[in-house]
Amino acid sequence: MKEEEGSLQFLVMEDVNDSNTFYFHEEYVDEAAFKAHCSAPHFQPWQDFTATSPSPFRNPIEVNTFIARGERTFVTKIERSAVTADFNEMEKYCVWVNLFPREEIEIKTAFNDCIARNKLGTDTMEPLARQYTWGEVSTTFPRKFAFFEVYDGKGGFDAHTGATHFAEWEEFASQSPSPFASDPEVFFARVI
Repeated sequence: MKEEEGSLQFLVMEDVNDSNTFYFHEEYVDEAAFKAHCSAPHFQPWQDFTATSPSPFRNPIEVNTFIARGERTFVTKIERSAVTADFNEMEKYCVWVNLFPREEIEIKTAFNDCIARNKLGTDTMEPLARQYTWGEVSTTFPRKFAFFEVYDGKGGFDAHTGATHFAEWEEFASQSPSPFASDPEVFFARVI
């Protein structure tokens, strides 16, 4: 991955509750860079492994791709490497969330506004927050939004959930009727 000019980040994580469940988070400068990664010679062993019969996996591999919202036009590889720069000093606690907001325009607008403020607060006011990346995975109903967050240890995540901007999110998410078409999918992991 270090040789790939268009690769910004490649993290391997293990679920904190299931030691045999793994997540990858990869970032590329654009779709062409992702396609170049998938065509690179070092990607072939992974393709061979995943094609093994019978499957080496308990469940099918799920791949979510999205364009990150609220990021500057170009995030650099150096900035993304800073997410895990002190990897040996502090365990990185990761949160992956899939959300499915309802389709009404007022809910979509409130959802996007609330998330934008939560990201801004996380990025600017939380010293233990390393990364808050989100985007739309699916534009068909139910729409799916993916969130990937990295904190310095579980304490960093706990500080996030105690922040004022997160309280605004909790207020939005707990409305009745629910602003969501289905329950969220939430996964906690640590970088390995």
